[in-house]
Amino acid sequence: MYKIKFQKLNFVSNKKTIKPNLKKIFLFYGIGNSSHDFIFLLKKIKLNYQLLIPELPGHNYDKFNHNFSLITFAKLLTLFLIKKKINNLIFFSHSVGGIIPLLVMKNLRRKVRVEKFINYEGNLTIYDTNTVTKKTSMYKINEFNLKFKKLIGICADSNSDSLRLWSESLKKTNPSAFYKISCETVTLSQKKKLLEFFRSFFKVKIYLYGSETVLNLAESNFGNVRFTIKESGHFAFFDSKRNFLNIFSKLVYNNL
Repeated sequence: MYKIKFQKLNFVSNKKTIKPNLKKIFLFYGIGNSSHDFIFLLKKIKLNYQLLIPELPGHNYDKFNHNFSLITFAKLLTLFLIKKKINNLIFFSHSVGGIIPLLVMKNLRRKVRVEKFINYEGNLTIYDTNTVTKKTSMYKINEFNLKFKKLIGICADSNSDSLRLWSESLKKTNPSAFYKISCETVTLSQKKKLLEFFRSFFKVKIYLYGSETVLNLAESNFGNVRFTIKESGHFAFFDSKRNFLNIFSKLVYNNL
């Protein structure tokens, strides 16, 4: 595992530097997670691929600037792609992380070729905010620190292995970052543009979901290829690393 820095962006990668000759996979994780949750994946990437995981500000003990927004984060990622002349890439996102490739592509205006976008239960509509982010946004910022500690405790004491593991990543997350990203996610999801971006910006787009996840919209509404991760829910990379690695490899390395 290596760390790569570009301005205020911090990446974790399977390569020490940006390798121009390797196909790039960008993985955007969800709120309250961290690059550490995907260390097992970094170790299994094929030699002719480079995996880049940008650390969300305020996550994994990363510094958090209160002027941060997902929109400015996406602009910085766009600059990174252009400056490093990265083309022919793959996006893989999870949960709230699913918003970031959509914003990046809106900035790029097709200047970079994206081979495929694999969206694992990423935010596309307001329905996707119902579990955590919308509830978070209903509190005032000065109330949320206590609520965040309570959330960590509930997850740590849960009967669910995946929630207990998520609690470990939550402990590394700045509560202000969690709050601000949640509020922005709800705002962006309300505009009904994210699903439109998903449909129009990517030639090959895949919607991935856990077999135990209850979808709020009919599958036909996503207008793309769909795959299911068996015996998993929202955190398949916690539920079964083997199952997650198998579906990740199938979707990333093969033509669909």
